Amino acid sequence: MCGIVGTIRYRGVVDEGLLRTQCDTMTHRGPDSSGMWCSADGRVGLAHRRLAIIDLSPGGHQPMIDPLTGSVITFNGEIYNFIPLRERLRDAGHLFQTLSDTEVILAAYREWGNECVRELQGMFAFAIYDALRERVFMARDRAGEKPFFFRSWADGFSFASEAKALLADPACPRRVRAQSLNEYLAYGYVTGENTMFADIERVKPGCTVTVDLTTRSVTRERYWQLPETDVRPGDSPEELVEELHQLLKDAVRRQLIADVPVGVLLSGGVDSSLVTAIAAEVSSKPIHTFTARFPGSDGFDEGPYARMVADYLGTKHVELEAKPADADLLQRLVAQFDDPIADSSMIPTFLVSQEIRRHATVALGGDGGDELFGGYFRYPVQ
Repeated sequence: MCGIVGTIRYRGVVDEGLLRTQCDTMTHRGPDSSGMWCSADGRVGLAHRRLAIIDLSPGGHQPMIDPLTGSVITFNGEIYNFIPLRERLRDAGHLFQTLSDTEVILAAYREWGNECVRELQGMFAFAIYDALRERVFMARDRAGEKPFFFRSWADGFSFASEAKALLADPACPRRVRAQSLNEYLAYGYVTGENTMFADIERVKPGCTVTVDLTTRSVTRERYWQLPETDVRPGDSPEELVEELHQLLKDAVRRQLIADVPVGVLLSGGVDSSLVTAIAAEVSSKPIHTFTARFPGSDGFDEGPYARMVADYLGTKHVELEAKPADADLLQRLVAQFDDPIADSSMIPTFLVSQEIRRHATVALGGDGGDELFGGYFRYPVQ
């Protein structure tokens, strides 16, 4: 998790002091280092807070500049296929100075332009200032795992990983969008590209946004959408299960690549146990698993189930005792979330993450299994 922020000015120049302040509101996203860059004419400013995962050396520092084209990137996320992608680009004549996935995105943009996003497998939100074309190209991953907020107004455009970074600008209006309030009261969350703020939007998952500094146009395009169901009546259940197994193995293997300690959040349920089992299968190193226990909440204690799975798979298992929630924690969560969400699981998730961070920088989990495989009661056809 890193933090990105940037400003484009159609008139005047970027306020570097404000840009630095906006970046510092997201120190929690990137405690390892920070960086800032402004174009020679002062019309574009990019900043970054870094949580080092791939290539921990200073070579992975951002914003990163392409020495051949002058393009500059600020990037949050991880590109899981960056190693084979780097080899393809090297075969095409591109040279690399670092081992970072950030540099791979820059080379991919140099090779394919906007189409580079179709080649990226991972979770990402990034912005590239294209000095040759005088434009800023922004993209968000297919599932929207990485947040990406922006504000567009007559004299400029700004974006950030968190809405609070945009709100650090005194010129950003603080107006509630009535439709978003209605959605929150009806569904428990705000839908689509809208946010609770009338003047702040999201880059939608699987979409790009391009800002042209010459024409002042803002272009939105979708580069991916959920594919239609591929019905193959000739496949046997055994063949489909094996294909799913291979897909899961590939996904878990890619996400275990890191230059920092990696763990697995293990609850003992089907989803996290499956991820743990596959991680143990594909990894050449011992797998570290973590379970948080909540004293006084025996009815919700998943520790015994997680311990059974850990013992069976032979993982290095750690049980963490999460601190109890209180009113101060709720205040912290209110400040952290950029949109209100009626999901009580945010409390134990925060407590678990807080404890695991003492042991690992990256943690895999089983979230999303119910959404992908129809695990909720509302999904079955009546």
